[in-house]
Amino acid sequence: MNEREKLLSRVQMYDFALIEAIEYLDGHPNNAAALAYYSKMRTAFDQAAAEYEDRFGPLTAREVDTRGGHWTWIDDPWPWEGAED
Repeated sequence: MNEREKLLSRVQMYDFALIEAIEYLDGHPNNAAALAYYSKMRTAFDQAAAEYEDRFGPLTAREVDTRGGHWTWIDDPWPWEGAED
């Protein structure tokens, strides 16, 4: 597994944990432990996503920077495409 795949796997892992925490919190909105877990996973996800995007570009089209007058989403391999380091 190359570095890009490792980082993407980490992003996906934290995203999954967030979804599970959100679903639990929907039914238990005042659970302090679940709220703390959500906060911890949100921070971890944000850090992993930022690291991935700094090294390999945006994870979704919402993060594309168009200030250069170019739709850069199409320039690099997309997150789900296999790419060599």
